[in-house]
Amino acid sequence: MKKLVMIVDDQDELRESISTFLQNEGYETINARNGNDALHLLEENPNVDILLLDVMMPEKDGYVTLRELRAAKNKTPVIMLTAKTDEIDKLLGLEMGADDYITKPFSLREVVARMKAVLRRSSSEQTDDEWIEQTDITINLSTYEVFVHGKRVNLTPTEFKILATLAERPGRVYSRLQLMNIAMGEAFVNYERSIDTHVSNLRKKLTDVGSTVAIETVYGIGYRFGVGS
Repeated sequence: MKKLVMIVDDQDELRESISTFLQNEGYETINARNGNDALHLLEENPNVDILLLDVMMPEKDGYVTLRELRAAKNKTPVIMLTAKTDEIDKLLGLEMGADDYITKPFSLREVVARMKAVLRRSSSEQTDDEWIEQTDITINLSTYEVFVHGKRVNLTPTEFKILATLAERPGRVYSRLQLMNIAMGEAFVNYERSIDTHVSNLRKKLTDVGSTVAIETVYGIGYRFGVGS
């Protein structure tokens, strides 16, 4: 079945260019000019597989749109399209729940590569339930669900993959590069440090629901699931 991509950008020419290219690559597309249109279209098309979401748009920008999307518990994967080059602007999107970002100008081949990586980690191809249980956390690898004290925790696909990887082998240290390759599916230049943002978000979500699990920083290397947690 073809994947359905929503392209949200106020630049008509760019939006149509991306749409045409993706259709030629075997995807179906829906286009929106701003965040308001995108949120409305998502209500009509809940089967959208991934969003390409521009940051700078009139009426409702990408950050506000993403915030409202995640506040509504919508976990559709999102790749931010941004002309901003400052690292803080890129990390802001990740902190709000984006799965990746692409800086303009970009090649359409890069867009497809990033989409494939995000879609790979956001989908589960397993048919039988597989579980990881560590301290107060229960992880269902088939349904991509995480529970703390029986309460479901809403994680992004990237956060889930990081947690499952660390929890599967407590005490093992994973470098940022290893976690990036595992969680993102691809190694992208200058992306390594964004793992810190995903881990920070993950820690907060677990703490907010009362988990005592410690995702420990191993300075100069990466992270591990605390043995003594």
